[in-house]
Amino acid sequence: MKEIVKNNKQNIILISLVCLAFLAIGYEAVKYEYYNYAYFPLIILGIFFIIFKFYYSVFLVALLTPFSLFIRFESFSITLPTEPILIIIMVVFLWEMFLNKKYEVKYVKNPISMMILINISWMLVSAIFSWDFVVSIKYIVSRLWFVIPCYFMMLMVFKDITKIRLFVLVYGISLSIIIIISTIKYALTGFNHDFADYIMCPFYNDHTAYGAAIALFVPICSFYLFSNKEVCPNKYYRVLFAFIEFCLFIGLIFSYARAAWISIAVPFVIYALVKMKIKLRTLFAIFVVFVIALSVSWTGVVQKLQKNNQDSSGNIVKHINSISNISTDASNVERINRWASAFRMTKERPITGWGVGTYQFVYGSFQHSSQRTPISTNEGILGNAHSEYIGPLCEQGYIGCLIIIVMFGTTIYIGIKTFHQSKNKNIANLSLFITLSLITYYTHGFLNNFLDTDKLAVPFWTFTAMITALNIYSDKKEETNKNIIEIKRK
Repeated sequence: MKEIVKNNKQNIILISLVCLAFLAIGYEAVKYEYYNYAYFPLIILGIFFIIFKFYYSVFLVALLTPFSLFIRFESFSITLPTEPILIIIMVVFLWEMFLNKKYEVKYVKNPISMMILINISWMLVSAIFSWDFVVSIKYIVSRLWFVIPCYFMMLMVFKDITKIRLFVLVYGISLSIIIIISTIKYALTGFNHDFADYIMCPFYNDHTAYGAAIALFVPICSFYLFSNKEVCPNKYYRVLFAFIEFCLFIGLIFSYARAAWISIAVPFVIYALVKMKIKLRTLFAIFVVFVIALSVSWTGVVQKLQKNNQDSSGNIVKHINSISNISTDASNVERINRWASAFRMTKERPITGWGVGTYQFVYGSFQHSSQRTPISTNEGILGNAHSEYIGPLCEQGYIGCLIIIVMFGTTIYIGIKTFHQSKNKNIANLSLFITLSLITYYTHGFLNNFLDTDKLAVPFWTFTAMITALNIYSDKKEETNKNIIEIKRK
């Protein structure tokens, strides 16, 4: 290939032949109204990019993910173009690791990596006893094409810390474009709240995933916006992050995603506690006390919440007030219906659960008529358990739920530990703010779950890889290696 490029004559002839072939085939495609042929050059370019810039391919995914479209066929569904690209990356990466055996043991030995592997292993165990083995295996395979490229491969890429900034910038710009498009569409409706839940379609199926994605990027973009010149040496970086941050806040407000609003408040509290140098064990003790107190007073809390009849509204104050309405707000009441169904399912299969990916096909018969809402359904097409914790509880049993909690908790612990132990202040703060970004999703996960979609899975697992990479490469022995760990001036 290099020899052809060097030879100008052969290069011109080759390009000319390819163009003529494309035009000839294109003529026939237009003649028979096969307009999808127009995507063919983009597919070829994508394949060449993956081949010649393989370790940058996830950045291509980051660029495309906000624009990806969910396509449902008769027997399966897929998100285009991101999932096919991720599948290719996964296969190529595994093949390269198998042949060259370059993957370092330290990547796997890290506590976060260990918990991810334990999580996948337990998924396989639950699949063996699944209500539908095929559904569970398909779910696990789809999880792998997110985890392997976005986590395990990116651990190698993030040896260069500037690549973290590049990923955030690429994904942030694409997400900002979606926010601008959605906001303009919303403005054209006269900011009619009836359209607020769907203005982000077709790129995001609803406002909850849209809000969750936006909230995930607010803390990390804030870090780059207000960081020093070593982190953002070029003024254009700061301008771009200012633009992204502005778009994120506009998008967050007009998403009317109450769970996203809650999730963005929690990192501010965690940030204050960390800056006050409160130890992790103290934070954990505070959390345990809070859970115990909530459990003891649960009946009283529910009774008080049931007195709130404020439904969702275009008025932001009223919309915030509707968060605690579990009496008449259809969205909130349906969540309770889904959770109650999940708990009943768990009682029947407490150890291994019903199998990953099966909730939406099983929960219908576990609903009680008294808890059904106008948006309830027995079909497996309108969402899942609406929780990253309750979903695994019924699909993977108590052990599966515990693994998820420990995995999230381990990531927070490693992120804050790196903040305290790193000698490099920039890396310490970067670790903290990435952790805060992930906390937005951990919080959001109490009310929704989106890790089976590329919109959240791609940034979520990549952010998790960032935490692991910072922890590995900020080790005291390796931190002096400026070629690897120092944030470079560019």
